[in-house]
Amino acid sequence: MSVHVVAFGNERGGFSEDDQQRSLIWTYLGRSALVSETESSLLLNSANYVRNPAFTEYQACVFGNVRLVVHDCPLWDIFDSDWYTSRNLIGEADIIVIKYSVNDKSSFQEVKDIYAPLIKKALNHCSIPVIISAVGARQNEVPCTCPLCISDRGSCVTASEGIQLAKELGATYLELHSLNDFYIGKYFGGVLEYFMIQRLNQKSTEKMKKRKKIHKSHGVKPPQLDQPEKMPILKGAFQWELLEEHIKKKLKDPGNVKLVLERVKCILKIPEKVNNSRNCSSYLSKRPLQLCNSSLRLFFNTTVLADVMFKIQGSTVPAHRAVLVARCEVMAAMFNGNYVESNSFLVPVYGISKDTFLSFLEYLYIDSCCPASILQAMSLLICAEMYQVSRLQHICELYIITQLQSMPSRELASTSLSVVSLLRKAKFHNFDSLSNWLLHFIASNYLIFSQKPEFEDLSVEERNFVEMHRWPSSMYLKQLAEYRNYIHSRKCHCVVM
Repeated sequence: MSVHVVAFGNERGGFSEDDQQRSLIWTYLGRSALVSETESSLLLNSANYVRNPAFTEYQACVFGNVRLVVHDCPLWDIFDSDWYTSRNLIGEADIIVIKYSVNDKSSFQEVKDIYAPLIKKALNHCSIPVIISAVGARQNEVPCTCPLCISDRGSCVTASEGIQLAKELGATYLELHSLNDFYIGKYFGGVLEYFMIQRLNQKSTEKMKKRKKIHKSHGVKPPQLDQPEKMPILKGAFQWELLEEHIKKKLKDPGNVKLVLERVKCILKIPEKVNNSRNCSSYLSKRPLQLCNSSLRLFFNTTVLADVMFKIQGSTVPAHRAVLVARCEVMAAMFNGNYVESNSFLVPVYGISKDTFLSFLEYLYIDSCCPASILQAMSLLICAEMYQVSRLQHICELYIITQLQSMPSRELASTSLSVVSLLRKAKFHNFDSLSNWLLHFIASNYLIFSQKPEFEDLSVEERNFVEMHRWPSSMYLKQLAEYRNYIHSRKCHCVVM
């Protein structure tokens, strides 16, 4: 494993002429406790580093067996003359060090305005630590604060300017007044070595993840669970998507498509698709015959102007022939044909409960219904089929499907509602679309229904259909069991040995 440090900038203007030959990187490598004394002497005597016109490369061994590679680039011209090399250096760097002399204001301004933005762009939001080192003792330690005096404003780089540059780059700011053991070994070296350890930990974690990924790729892969089969679409009002596609093909203008769809919704009053917008209301008000007028609600289940009574379960329910004949073709034939009901005021009703028949009449009067439960919706569906009110049938079927689909798995497993019983009723009354959907629903929730006693009531043909379309499939469960056995057997063995 290795750590790559790239240093930019010339900090030598911050010291006296006696110290001009020393540099921050050179001094650190010579005094660092991480580099052995023998190796540091070889390193700094030019026996173990590679020179390049743009930078100096040092190599050493730190932390016992970690290779440290340092590229020291004192000239910023590398960004102007060889952008490709400078970009590669930044891209391969684990740590970046930016150095400048606190007494060279013009050089600092050039770094801040030109080269710092280039480094920031090259990093491209990478999480590479950056250290900004302000090197040297300021010649004017206490500059003049007079607003009119500018004698020493440009002589040195202030600490606030360096801190501002560090904020722009998201870097750590250090001031090194001298290249002694404290500033180099403990101050600069401590920060640099902290980032070294941090980067080594990151590399070790990434290497471990990669190794685990490779190890998993060579092992047994878990089985893939396919999605359950799509439920069959009910006929009639539920083919809205198909109608919408045809309208879009005919009309190119999206505005016209939306207007036509809104009007169709209002005319058909499709369940779950009626838009109670102002446009829909205004359009409906222009229709010559408004059977769904809310004023009819005033006559529902009242004897006011009632001209017929239905006798059901020992009770009587009042109604109005005009509404019944207009809304139901079976009742129109019953009251207008040669039947006993046409001349009778009291009409008996058999095979239907009073609550179900009241819900049926409520739909005829106000053109809407809201079943209290799935069982009531099934009873109302049977009543609607008896009197051949197809739209009410579609509403009841949609209600049953919506309620079952929205039921969580835990509730579906614990409910006393028998879906198989619903299937029996749907088949008995020839609700083919609903019965097909219920069969697919049982197959798609196989693990739940196979544990219920009602599952045994399915016929041989129905059982074969469910087994063929079950989800999850028996093949998947078999593969899952084999995979679990494999994982268990692997856990029983020592991972290291």
